[in-house]
Amino acid sequence: MTKRLSDGDRLPPERKLAKQFEVGRVTVREALRTLETMGLIQIRMGSTGGAYVWASDPNSMPSMIMDRLQLDGTTHDQMIEARIGLECAIIGSTAQHANNQDIAKIAQNVEESKEILEPLRAPQAVSNMINFHILLAEASHNLPYIMFVRSIMKWASRELTDWIPSPDEQRYSHFSHRQILEAVQARKTKSAERLLREHIQKIGILVSKRVHQ
Repeated sequence: MTKRLSDGDRLPPERKLAKQFEVGRVTVREALRTLETMGLIQIRMGSTGGAYVWASDPNSMPSMIMDRLQLDGTTHDQMIEARIGLECAIIGSTAQHANNQDIAKIAQNVEESKEILEPLRAPQAVSNMINFHILLAEASHNLPYIMFVRSIMKWASRELTDWIPSPDEQRYSHFSHRQILEAVQARKTKSAERLLREHIQKIGILVSKRVHQ
């Protein structure tokens, strides 16, 4: 974490680590397994075996986080509450730091979402909705924010697998996204926060009624 180790560096043997940290080898072995599960190291076998630092694909982290949350029984209402808290905090940073290129990407997404798609193309409509929120986070230029939102949107992509947005729901999503974009463009943080909160709450209610009943 401190950048003293690079991708591919080999960690010292268990015996040396146990001596360095003054713990038993069993403790070291368990710690290495935990790091491997987290995707931070690789345990290799054979003549060149051992524990090696591994710079895992950052795109795999959202799935890992969501797997854990699902195993722990995270509910729909809990995730909606978390989304409101997180994304409404992020939108202020987005309104402050978004550049012309960021705005253009978000605007393109909103424009693409204008078309009302038939039920067979529901996955595309849902994907456009999800990507809008990821683009908002990316426009904040804050890496932790981006990672957190990607993780939550990974949950959304799983949650909405069976959702087929009606024409009215697609129209609402497009209209709401356009309003949020306009607030970000105008650097109106409070308006953007209010609009985003209302949007997440309403979509959350729609999905709860359509998917969970």
